[in-house]
Amino acid sequence: MEIPGNFIKIFPEYQDVFYDDLENHRKYFLPLCSINLKFFSQDKDQWLHFVSVKEIYDGRVGENTTSFHTDYTRCDMFGFDIIDGKYKFDADWEYFTVSTEILPENYHLEYSDEEIQFNFNEAMYQLKKSYYKKFGKLYDRDFYRPGLTVDGIRKLERLLKLTAEDIHKDEPSDYFAESISKKINGVIDEVNVANLPLDECEYAGTNLIDKPVKADGSIFNYIACMEGYNFQENAADQIYLFYDDQMKKAVICLEYT
Repeated sequence: MEIPGNFIKIFPEYQDVFYDDLENHRKYFLPLCSINLKFFSQDKDQWLHFVSVKEIYDGRVGENTTSFHTDYTRCDMFGFDIIDGKYKFDADWEYFTVSTEILPENYHLEYSDEEIQFNFNEAMYQLKKSYYKKFGKLYDRDFYRPGLTVDGIRKLERLLKLTAEDIHKDEPSDYFAESISKKINGVIDEVNVANLPLDECEYAGTNLIDKPVKADGSIFNYIACMEGYNFQENAADQIYLFYDDQMKKAVICLEYT
């Protein structure tokens, strides 16, 4: 399967994904890929967006902020109201626990591992995005660098010095190249074009702890899933996208296997 170019956007811009409050959506989320359902259902001209979060590191996102959970924003699950084809996060920003932006002039200060990894995930995302914008494909080379195996702020400092041109010189990786070649448009692992129940799909979310369930007990329509590691260092193995047309609601669920 190949999604026509006018129905998919890889590394979309924040203003094309989020409806308002771009400052906070930009602070916590990473836009990965947008798809328009019209490519397989002509009566549905609806953009939906795969997003991840910068806070992925140790434990489940949101596990320490349960008082800020909603029906559709829980641990490793993020709910969005859809307005004009864009997302609006449906929970309080206090749901997140890390937001520190580490600036070069402040490298001498002390930071927690969580704060460093939050910024490392952002920096890796920006590097991979820059690579995609310049070379027209996802990064598929051997990224291993001994200098990035250190702990602490130096790891972040070294990553931020890399450019798309630098990592384009890395050794090709047959493993990553083959993995990407098997994905839909080099990005998506599955699109549920037949509108099957989740448990009947190849990617059945068997390791999802929470799923978006409606008041009648049924699960939202499962739309598609994709791997998270092509976009940030600490990532979900699979990112599931769910959607309910009547509620105008999208839900992202992170799965670890």
